[in-house]
This record gives sequence, C-alpha cells and structure tokens, in this order.
Amino acid sequence: MAQASTLNIRLLDSLKTHGNQVLAREGISVSEAVRKLYEYLEREQKMPECLMENSQSDIYDQRRSALKKFAGCAPLPQGFTSDDVRRERLARKGLEV
Repeated sequence: MAQASTLNIRLLDSLKTHGNQVLAREGISVSEAVRKLYEYLEREQKMPECLMENSQSDIYDQRRSALKKFAGCAPLPQGFTSDDVRRERLARKGLEV
C-alpha cells in the first residue's frame, strides 16, 4: 500500500465555513477535493486555469480556451459533417484535400 501524507493548512474561519458549505452541497469531502486537485496537477503537469492569476496565463492559452468553449456551440447545417467543414476551410486557403 502506498504511504499517505497529511497536509495542514491555515484558513480564515469564514473561508473554511463557506468553502465547507459548498463542498457539502456538492457531496464531496475536503480531503477528496484536495486529492482531486493533486491528481489534476500530476496528470496535467500544470495549474488549473481557475487557480491562475490572469497575469500568469498566456494570452494564447486564453484565446485557445475561449475558442474551445465557443467551438461546437452552433450546430452544423443539415447534411454537413466536420469533414465537410475541414474541406471547405482548406479550399478557402487554396489547399487541396
């Protein structure tokens, strides 16, 4: 069995109370929330965007994120597939498929 570690942190009482209310409402323990954060850090090898200061995040990452959120929000015209979209984009650039 892997060895477990313990974290001790200091929080304002009000922050802890309000944070615990949100976690309880979502049905997740403090330990599970922190564990999920660390699993994300290990898997992605970067900080979650929600924890990044705007000044620290790269403008191109912000743009990519915005485009990813925007993509797929409008349905394709009937009978159109993603391959059709790709072919049309390449044709506009003068490239052959």
